[in-house]
Amino acid sequence: MTDDIQQLIQQLCSSGPDEWETAERALCELGPQAVEYLLPLLADSTGNGGVRAQSCLSSIGSGAVPVLRRIRRQGPGRLRRPALQALAELAGGQEIAERDLKAIERLVRVKLVDEQPDELPVGGWLAVRGAQVNDIVQALELGDVRPATVAMGISAAVESENSIEIEGEEERAYRVFITPEFDEWRLIYGDDFINDNWANAVQKLSARCNEAHFYLVDDFDGNNVWWVARNGEDHRGYRTYGDPEWIGDPMPFERSLMVDEDDPLYDPEEHGDYAEGVTDPESVASWISIPPTTISIAEKVGHGWIAVAGGDVTNAAFKGALQI
Repeated sequence: MTDDIQQLIQQLCSSGPDEWETAERALCELGPQAVEYLLPLLADSTGNGGVRAQSCLSSIGSGAVPVLRRIRRQGPGRLRRPALQALAELAGGQEIAERDLKAIERLVRVKLVDEQPDELPVGGWLAVRGAQVNDIVQALELGDVRPATVAMGISAAVESENSIEIEGEEERAYRVFITPEFDEWRLIYGDDFINDNWANAVQKLSARCNEAHFYLVDDFDGNNVWWVARNGEDHRGYRTYGDPEWIGDPMPFERSLMVDEDDPLYDPEEHGDYAEGVTDPESVASWISIPPTTISIAEKVGHGWIAVAGGDVTNAAFKGALQI
């Protein structure tokens, strides 16, 4: 049986689709027996072996959990790390032993000491200036707030599962990341949370923090949005597909770009671009906030936090092996 499983593992790493698909089906049918053989492939970051092994483990599902927990307790040592990764992907923190969770927390604290992130993703984000973390937590009604590196926060709120249904209720819980302070600004990420709640969130943040911004850059749909709320009220905003497309009066930085025909710097093309205001969210952020791609040159204060919006759900309920 061992030789047969090893042969299937070799086939799984094959470039031929017929071979690896046949191997994947056979390994999934073996269930828990295949788990120990699949784990070494999770370290394969260059080929397809890691992705296919994770697919197999996901298909095996909860049946793999007892095997993974046993490996974490008893070894072999070379498989303990991939076993922890697989547990996080399959069950979140709920099936990870308390001693492992504490070890992860210690590692996070160590990483936070000299963390220097390069940049943050451009997709959708909220921004507030000079706000205390507690102000953001209270405004968005967040719970289970925990220290996190930037890599960990982005993994949690953007790259991994970041929303789940709350059992027994017609609601969802969301994982949210609050960044360190960069040039006095904190950015807030959470793909599903922002998609479902941005209009309400930016108003709530502004009511607590005086002013809050929302930015969305969706290249796939060609959709750009930027929004500024002050003291709980919408102040100025633009939506590519909005009706109306604009709300509020142009802000001072926009007016500075609205060159009329009598101005010696008048350019017809530029005039057309800025006739009603600025439409590019990243450009707006560079004028009135901080673009996520420039944080490496910004002054960093403090560290980030991951939290949960919705119900009494904790971070442990979300699946995904987070970077640290």
